[in-house]
Amino acid sequence: MGTNKMDRWRDRGRGGAVKLIELKNGNPTVVELIGQAKRQLVLLRQPDGSVFALTRVDEFDVEVGLLRSNPKFMKLMKKLSRKKAAISLQNLRKELDL
Repeated sequence: MGTNKMDRWRDRGRGGAVKLIELKNGNPTVVELIGQAKRQLVLLRQPDGSVFALTRVDEFDVEVGLLRSNPKFMKLMKKLSRKKAAISLQNLRKELDL
């Protein structure tokens, strides 16, 4: 995983350090991984190159994850995003005196 990809993980709003752990023989225990994830985002890379993230989440994060994995909700969001805005950006700026 190149530096650019690691930087993208840092820039996702949580900031701070990212720990990359290469999974092979002698892997850390789940308890050890959770201990590290309490302090920083932990990326786990398997020998085949697949990467998984382990990080602390709150109720909002869980709700977002559940909604993103709900096909009906995502279909609704896609449909709503196609609708024309009820107010133009120009009119909105006028209303807000911008």
